[in-house]
Amino acid sequence: MAVRRLIPLAVACALAAATATPAQARGTDEPYCATHKCIALTFDDGPGPYVQTLLKTLSEYKAKATFFVIGSEVKKHPKLTQLIAKSGHEIGNHSWDGTYLTSLKYAEINKKIGDTQRLIQKTTGKAPKLFRAPGGLRNGGVEEITAKFGLLQVPGTTATKDYIKDYRHVDFLTNRALDVAGEGEVVLMHETVKETVESMPEVLQMLTAEGYSFVTVSTLLEGQELTPGQVYPDQPGVETTTAVD
Repeated sequence: MAVRRLIPLAVACALAAATATPAQARGTDEPYCATHKCIALTFDDGPGPYVQTLLKTLSEYKAKATFFVIGSEVKKHPKLTQLIAKSGHEIGNHSWDGTYLTSLKYAEINKKIGDTQRLIQKTTGKAPKLFRAPGGLRNGGVEEITAKFGLLQVPGTTATKDYIKDYRHVDFLTNRALDVAGEGEVVLMHETVKETVESMPEVLQMLTAEGYSFVTVSTLLEGQELTPGQVYPDQPGVETTTAVD
């Protein structure tokens, strides 16, 4: 890993402001990430109690992220779900609850994914295009149903492992995020883990100084031929056990 040196917050913010966003880069057919050093930060299991703090931090660095939300939480917190969308972030389908879909029958999988899909669309006015299976566990039924709903499967390419209780320390998760960061990576984290949210200011500051653009998964995938139901990015995914205690 390259040595990372802390820079003053004001300098980091200036660098963030100077970085072109995907929207600003439009006007060319070339995908944004073909000319920028992109990374996709993703947050699971919300909308949760720390999401407003996280959204504020992301805004300070002009960072866009992808939130894989749970249907039951969207039902409890529709306004928070709308706030995520209005803040310019991408919302993905993370099923109705944390039940591993591989333990369910086809009809049950269909209901959990479908109910979540319809509720997110009703709440935000936009149907998700991305899906992340609880625990990262997938089978043929999940593939077939996600394809039916026009969803791409995005398990992530790396993770901070904040789903492990012993890892839930701000310094540890900050270092983990910096260690696993890389161009083209989809980093799996949880917005429901307080220490993850508290680590984000330093993580964003350091990665901004390294020239990263923080983009949604859909922006990262621009220019690729995508088939609903299949897994993207086309790289080995993270460990499947990602349940938060």
